[in-house]
Amino acid sequence: MFHYLNNQWVKTDDLKISAFDLAIVRGFGVFDFLRTYNKKPFLLEEHLDRFFNSLKILEMKSVKTKKEIKKIVEEGIMKNNFPETNIKIIQTGGESDDGISPKGKYNFIVMFTPAITYPKSYFQNGTKVITYPFFRFFPRVKSLNYLVGVLAVKKAKKQKAVEALYVDDKKIYEGVTSNFFAVIEEKIVTPKDNILIGITRQIVIKLAKKLDLKIEERPLFLKEIPYFSEAFITSSTRGIMPVVAIDNQKINGGKLGKITKILMKEFKNLTKNY
Repeated sequence: MFHYLNNQWVKTDDLKISAFDLAIVRGFGVFDFLRTYNKKPFLLEEHLDRFFNSLKILEMKSVKTKKEIKKIVEEGIMKNNFPETNIKIIQTGGESDDGISPKGKYNFIVMFTPAITYPKSYFQNGTKVITYPFFRFFPRVKSLNYLVGVLAVKKAKKQKAVEALYVDDKKIYEGVTSNFFAVIEEKIVTPKDNILIGITRQIVIKLAKKLDLKIEERPLFLKEIPYFSEAFITSSTRGIMPVVAIDNQKINGGKLGKITKILMKEFKNLTKNY
C-alpha cells in the first residue's frame, strides 16, 4: 500500500513519525475520514471543509491547501488501485521541545486502505448499540484523541453491539464513530448540538427532505427510547446502518422500519450513481 507522508509517497512499512510527536504523547492533532464509491472520493470537498474547520478550532495552520490535498487523494487512489478505498487525512501536532507546546512543524499524512465491508446481516437484520456516559470536548473537532471512544467500543463489542452512543445529562448525542437518528411517530429525529456534524448525516437530512419525510434536529432524550419506532446510525464507512436494539431494549420488536429502509435504498442509489 502507498501512503503520503509530508512531501513524499511511502509504503506502509515506511509510514513512520517520531515517538515525540504530540499526536503520540498528548493525542494532539486532527483527522478526517472518507471513502470512495466507484473509485471516486465521496464528498471530498465537504470532508476537507470539516478538516480545515477542525484545524482552525485547535489553532493549527494547515500544512497543505485544499487543492494540494485533493491532488494527493486522487493520486493515492490511483496508486493503490483498490476496488474501493478508505482515505484518512491526518495532521499531527508535531514534535515539541517541552512535550506539550506545538512548534508548528506538523506532520501531514494521508493513509489509503481497502474500504471496509460490513456483514450484510447488519443491514438486513439490524444491529445493536449501547449507551456510554460521556460528553465530548470540542465536539465539532475530529480529533485524534479517542481515549474514551476506544473504551466505549471495547465495551460495546463485549455486549455484541456494533457501536456505543455517548449520553450525558439524560440526552443521546452521537456514536463514537457515527451520528444517531431515531423515528418517533413517523418523524425522523436527530441530535443537533454538541456533536460532530457528520457528512453522511448531512446527506441523510437532505435525502429525507427530498423525499418529503418529516425530520427534526433537536435534543434527543434517553426517556424517549421506548417511543422509538425505528433507529439507525450513519457514518462514512457504514452509510446508513439500522439499529434494532439499544442496550437491552428492542426497537420495533427487533425489526427494521419502513423509513429506515426507504433512506437506505435512496442512499444506495446515490452512491451507486456517484
